Amino acid sequence: MSVKFIFLLPIFEVVLFILFGDFFGFFPVIFSIIATGLIGFFLLKSGFNPRNIASNPKDWIYKKIAGILLLIPGFITDTFGVLLLVRSLRFIVWDFIPERTKKHFYHDINSSDKEEIIEADYKDLDDK
Repeated sequence: MSVKFIFLLPIFEVVLFILFGDFFGFFPVIFSIIATGLIGFFLLKSGFNPRNIASNPKDWIYKKIAGILLLIPGFITDTFGVLLLVRSLRFIVWDFIPERTKKHFYHDINSSDKEEIIEADYKDLDDK
């Protein structure tokens, strides 16, 4: 289903652009597309602070993904981007992710599929 949605997304975006253009007018719709694109660009270009990323890695990832979605012109992607920015609404976007993708990227800490750690000794060949 997700592959079909990706192929149909541009068609849905154009249809929504036409519908919102009829309802709100051409210039407000163009202004909203440009404004969300600028917000997305700002989120992607926001400063790289390693301490902030280390303390909240999920928030940093959500902001970057939201920036990408807001940068893509369209109302569906903008809606998902805004939902990712609001911490209490992120579960809505999580429900749209296919289960197969969730299982691929989400690894349980107590899982039996842990990677085997191999210990090794090394010797610096430059020391004589």
